[in-house]
Amino acid sequence: MIWKKEPAPPRPEFSEAAPLPALTPQYMREMYPDYLQLVQAQVFFRHGERTPITTRLTSNTTWDFCHHANYLHSEFMKAIGQFAPLHEGLPIPSPEHLGQKNPRYSKRTATLKSGLEYEPAQWSVRLGSAEASKPADNWTSATCALGQLTDIGLDTLQRTGSHLRALYVDRLHLIPPGLQSSARNWLYVRTTDYSRVIQSTHALLVGLYPTQNGSWPAFNADFLQKFPIHTRLHSNETLHGNFGCFNFIRHFMDARSRDARRLKWIDDVYRQTAQLSSLGATARTIMDKTQFGSNFHPIFDELMALTAHGLPLPSDLERSHLDNLGKASTHQWVGPVNTLEGQRLGFGRLLNEIVMTMTQATRPEPGRIGSQSNGDLLLAPGGISAPRADQVPQVPRLALYGCHDLTVAPLAIIMGDTDQLWHPFATMLTFELFRDDKTPAPLSNQRQQELPRPPTLDAPVPPNHYVQVRLNDRVLEPPTCQAFGKHHPRMGPSMCTLEAFLEHVSPIIATEKELAAECGEMPKSFQMED
Repeated sequence: MIWKKEPAPPRPEFSEAAPLPALTPQYMREMYPDYLQLVQAQVFFRHGERTPITTRLTSNTTWDFCHHANYLHSEFMKAIGQFAPLHEGLPIPSPEHLGQKNPRYSKRTATLKSGLEYEPAQWSVRLGSAEASKPADNWTSATCALGQLTDIGLDTLQRTGSHLRALYVDRLHLIPPGLQSSARNWLYVRTTDYSRVIQSTHALLVGLYPTQNGSWPAFNADFLQKFPIHTRLHSNETLHGNFGCFNFIRHFMDARSRDARRLKWIDDVYRQTAQLSSLGATARTIMDKTQFGSNFHPIFDELMALTAHGLPLPSDLERSHLDNLGKASTHQWVGPVNTLEGQRLGFGRLLNEIVMTMTQATRPEPGRIGSQSNGDLLLAPGGISAPRADQVPQVPRLALYGCHDLTVAPLAIIMGDTDQLWHPFATMLTFELFRDDKTPAPLSNQRQQELPRPPTLDAPVPPNHYVQVRLNDRVLEPPTCQAFGKHHPRMGPSMCTLEAFLEHVSPIIATEKELAAECGEMPKSFQMED
C-alpha cells in the first residue's frame, strides 16, 4: 500500500468538477426501468483537476496542492521504470538522437523514454535540462509541477469511481462487487499516455474497488495484474483527435484571434479581456500570438486552474467573463468538429472502436475483444509491453477510457450536445447498451436492418437493443434517434435503437482506405512534434 487514506472528502464548495447525478430511487426508476437489461457501459472520463500548463498570468501563485499526488507520482514512475531521484537526473541525450532517428528520445522534452510520452513532475524526474533537476527556492514536498494532477484531482476521481461503484455494482449489478484475481474478463481500461490521466485512472479504480482496510493500493505489478491498463503510442492513439491527418489538423494550425473576432461575441471577449487592469496587457500578448488550436484557451486554462483549487480570480474578472473565455476556447478548439468532415477525419476512428465494442457485446458469446484493440500496449513494471494472446481482454461489460477535454467535447457534439461551455474536470460521457425483450420494437426487424450502418461492420446486429448516451448528469439525444421508429417506444428520443445509433454514426466512420485518401498527404514542410 502507499498510505492510509480516508474515503475521498465531500466535494468542496469551490469545486469545478463535473456534476454527478444523484442516484435517488426516482432517478433509478426513470433511467433504469425493470424492463431494460443493461448489457454494457463505455465511460469516457476527463482527468481530474490539475495545475495550469503555463503560468504567464499567475507567476506569483504557489501551487502547493500535491502532497499525496507527488508521492503517488513517484510510485507511478517507479512502476514504469522512469523514476530517478531529484538529483540523479536521466541522461541528457545528444542532439543527433533527437527526432525520428531514435524513437526512444522525445523531441519535445529531450528525455530518454521507453516509447511513451509521460509528463513527469519535475521534483521526481529530470526532464533533460539542468534547470529541471533543481527545485525552486519555494519548493516543498507538496509543490506541484505544471500540468500535474493535484490532490484535489485525486479526490475528485476517487469520488467518481465511488459513484460508478454505487451505480454499476450496488444498484445495477453490471460488474462483480469484489475482485479475486484479474478484472480482464469483464473490465477494459485504457488511457492516453499522460501521467495525469493514468493517475486519474488509478484514483477512479480505487473508488470503484476500495480496499477493506482503507489503504490506497500502490501502482505496482500486483495492481496492474488485477486491473490491466492499456495505452498506446501517439501514432496509434485514437483518444485524441487524429492529428496525423493533415486535412483535420489544418483547421487548428496558425489560429489567429483576428480570425475568430469576425464573430461579434468573440470580439467582445477579446476587448473585455484586454481591458482588464489586472492582466489585460499580458492577456493581449497571448491573444495576439499565433497559436495552434486557440488564442483564448491559454488564458482560460490558467484562470480555471485557480478557481478549481479554491484560489481567487483577479478582482476585476467576473465569473461570467471566465465562462466566455471558455466559450471562445471551445469555438476555436472544438468548432471544426461541428462539421461532418471534422467529425469523420478527427474522430471516426474512435467512433468505430466504440461501435465495435458495443456490437460485439450483443453476441450470445462475445468472446475476446476484436481488432479495435489493435495498437494496445499494457502498462507494466519497467515500461510497456504488447499483450500476449492470453492477455487480450474479453469484450467488456464496463469499459473505462481515461482521456481529455478534447476527447469528450467532440464526442458530445457528435451525440447532439449544443452546450458551448468548456467541459469541466472529471467530465464523463457514457454510452450504455440495453436489451429489452418485453417491449415491442418500434419498427420491424427488416426495416431496422435496412438502415445505413458503418462500412466497418460486416454483420447485422440482433434486434431489441438500445443505446443511451449520458453527459455527466444530462442525457443527450442524438438527432437521428429523434425520428419516428428510431428510439425506444417508452423511453423516448433519449434512447436510440441500436440500428438508429449505427445510422447516426455511419457517415462519420470511414474505412482505412477512405480515411487515408480523405486526410491527404502531410506536407513535407510540416512536421508535428513527437
